[in-house]
Amino acid sequence: MRRSIYWFMLTCVPAAPLFAQLDRAGSPNTQNRLAQDTARVAAGEASFRQLCTGCHGRAGEGGQGEGQGPNLATNWEVRRAKDPELFNFIKNGVKGTAMPAFSLPEERIWELAAFVRSLNAPANSVPTQGDVSVGSDVFFGKGGCSGCHMIKGRGGYLGPDLSNIGAARRLNELRDALFKPSTTPSAGFQPLLLRDTQGRQVRAIAKHASPWSVQVLDENGTLHLLRGEAIKNLTFQEKSWMPSDLPQRLSPEELTNVLAFLSRQAIRAVSAAGPAAATEKGVIN
Repeated sequence: MRRSIYWFMLTCVPAAPLFAQLDRAGSPNTQNRLAQDTARVAAGEASFRQLCTGCHGRAGEGGQGEGQGPNLATNWEVRRAKDPELFNFIKNGVKGTAMPAFSLPEERIWELAAFVRSLNAPANSVPTQGDVSVGSDVFFGKGGCSGCHMIKGRGGYLGPDLSNIGAARRLNELRDALFKPSTTPSAGFQPLLLRDTQGRQVRAIAKHASPWSVQVLDENGTLHLLRGEAIKNLTFQEKSWMPSDLPQRLSPEELTNVLAFLSRQAIRAVSAAGPAAATEKGVIN
């Protein structure tokens, strides 16, 4: 059904994008090494499941009901805290809250801090399973991801640029985007079909719209400014161009490899202390 520009202006409010921006607290604190210690993170997760899920949820997503613990994966205080501060939060509790002190050996507290840090850390600063090189092949090949997404100048125009996605997003966010893809369009990426001069329909996105005009970027990278009657050449789509059947078209192993590849996409260099030793080939662990 053809949609008018007025429908677009009224209904296309900014929605949660596929790779949603981090909250206003900004990027996670990366001046630490806790999240990079695989053994400590694993041990901390075991302790967390034993001691903390009653308040904070099994994956740190936050408890339900009044007085329950906050979401630790998106918590501003956790995100900005340095490692010693996380240690003290766990050891001494948080004054004025229901967070109690824990009388545990220091090593076990550090392990808990490592796991909590890993919940907030950017993807490129934590270990992950998968083969980066194979993931790249799937991204630019069988997966068809580059038909919409661009990385460092290579790829399509219909989805967000992913050149810095590993530094801007947490690993769980990337994993959910791949294994549980959303078809809700991002702000600035409202999908539409554009009828060209030959009457063919071309995939495109609306980059900007007003009651008088629409700025359209088509799948070939051509920018169009449509006004007045020309807007009738647009057919707005309700679902994003992100395929909803990605988990069916790719095997779990292929998705894991794509996850590894995306997790290492960072314009800003990873600290030498981080897992940047992962090369273009081989498993990140």
